[in-house]
Amino acid sequence: MSIYRKVQAVERVFSNLEREVATFQKATGMKCLSGCGLCCKKPDIAATPLEFLPLAYQLFKDGKAYEWLEELQAESDSPTCKAFRPLVSEGDKGFCGQYEDRGLICRLFGFSAMLDKQGTPQLVTCKTIKTEFSEAYQNGVKHIAEGKSVPVMRNFYFQLRAIDAELGQRLMPVNQAILEALKVVLSYYAYRQRRRA
Repeated sequence: MSIYRKVQAVERVFSNLEREVATFQKATGMKCLSGCGLCCKKPDIAATPLEFLPLAYQLFKDGKAYEWLEELQAESDSPTCKAFRPLVSEGDKGFCGQYEDRGLICRLFGFSAMLDKQGTPQLVTCKTIKTEFSEAYQNGVKHIAEGKSVPVMRNFYFQLRAIDAELGQRLMPVNQAILEALKVVLSYYAYRQRRRA
């Protein structure tokens, strides 16, 4: 499967997730605190290279892939996501500098569930949502307890693995996942360009 087709497949998974998250948020009233960004500052975010393939592909199309590759290699010990912007200026939509191409974990966190040992969905959200929007949080817990629909993390990771088992299974620090996605895209197109020459 070509990189472009993989990117399209990943974006379809993201699109389905966005619909499920929107439905869950509408039913529960859950939302992020405006201007928060605390989850982006978490130093131990794990991700797969496949979920950042759309970002790597977009960076390649924009002519920024090599710049990001070099910066990620130079800052290999940085625990904070490369796309995170600590300072948000007027007109910015948020702390993520690559929001449209953010990874699966970024899309899932706050408004999805993990299955416990008994297979029961448990809401995965942050302390800020629990405290600042406690009523909405309780609505979310109740919504899940009543067996109503909630995005389940595992299901979406399985969908990614179905696209590319290797790239969709290896969990690693977020910057390493972005770096690996960039290497995949750059290698793919470097080979294609050499063949055309």
